[in-house]
Amino acid sequence: MSMTDRTKKFIFAVFFITFSIGVGYLLFTLFFQAQTPSAIPAPAPNSSSGQLPSAGAGSGAKITTTPTVPGIPGAGTIPGTAPTGLPQAAARVHLLHDGLTQDLSPSPNGNGQRFYNPDDGRFYKVNNNGAVTLMSDKQFYNVSNVDWGNKTDQAIMRFPDGSKIYYNFTSQRQVRLPSHWSGFDFASNDAVVAAKSIGLDPDNRFLFISKPDGTEAKAIEPLGDNADLMTVDWNPSSQIVGYSFTGSPQGGTLQQEVLFIGQNHENFKSIIAPGAGFLPNWSPSGKHILYSVWGPFSNGRPDLWVSESDPAHMGANRRNLQVKTWADKCVWANETELYCGVPQGLPANAGLERSDFTTLPDDVYKIDLQSGISTKISTPDQTHPIQNPVLSNDKTKLIFTDAQSGKLYSYDL
Repeated sequence: MSMTDRTKKFIFAVFFITFSIGVGYLLFTLFFQAQTPSAIPAPAPNSSSGQLPSAGAGSGAKITTTPTVPGIPGAGTIPGTAPTGLPQAAARVHLLHDGLTQDLSPSPNGNGQRFYNPDDGRFYKVNNNGAVTLMSDKQFYNVSNVDWGNKTDQAIMRFPDGSKIYYNFTSQRQVRLPSHWSGFDFASNDAVVAAKSIGLDPDNRFLFISKPDGTEAKAIEPLGDNADLMTVDWNPSSQIVGYSFTGSPQGGTLQQEVLFIGQNHENFKSIIAPGAGFLPNWSPSGKHILYSVWGPFSNGRPDLWVSESDPAHMGANRRNLQVKTWADKCVWANETELYCGVPQGLPANAGLERSDFTTLPDDVYKIDLQSGISTKISTPDQTHPIQNPVLSNDKTKLIFTDAQSGKLYSYDL
């Protein structure tokens, strides 16, 4: 009986499947099972004393790498990872003093910092290794603010009731100053201070200079009803005593004309600050001024600007550094380099009410004014809000008070 076409197709399909399986097995046996692992041969002897072989000529293509932080193992790799076998980055933040520190200031000899401890009412010095020494056995309780001498251990203290005391830590001389004097600032050589005398009558309000103990006071400028618009702030050359916001209106914008005041009625050029909240920070020589302002250009956050500030070129070469922080969170290393604490996650309009954001953790940035480059250099262990930043004498450490805990820390630069 002859096979039907349907039966022939079935037999052919079975044969084809069987044949395919057989061929597949044969191929597997020949090409895979025969490839058994063997020992890796040792490299041939090389006469180049162990040097790596030449890589040959390159293509000349430019290689782009992730910016690295000098001295940090594994920098430049994917964030949160480190090459296998390499050590993790060492901590760069160190606790210098576990007690409260207020009004931190560099010591005159450059070896360490000075501060007031509100817990026990005493003043201390701490060196860069964290060794703390007492400046005086005398106690001053409830000091709300300290204005330090620049080159000498002198200070003017302000108390909550408005009283003021001058104290010389070397001679241990103490003098009570008039309570209606305010806003003290030492000249660069500490020979005199400038301050405001705020009498009850507007006609009896003056900017003045005197010796630090209050003697030989001399009025410089009448303040009248504008005392609140004037801030005492010596520049390093002592040519400028302070600044005021009594300049010309700027067309209804947030821009401010800042006027600078000298000891002898000099007519210094003004600065047109491009926003509100002007806060200055003089360079070591006084030839440049760093300042922060906020406005629509920064979405209401403080922005750093810099310009020339010697009296003949005041305000020239103004530049926006595009760094969102306040100028008093920065410290000058020299005329062209700064280190700044920059708040993490600073929200829009933070410039309107700074006190709401003083405890935000800060990143540390290095700013190079010559290149115009601002670089984040902080490592993940820097989680502190930076207040009163100062540099160690050798410029290797950033010393600061934690704005939340009041403890003293250093950051290895």
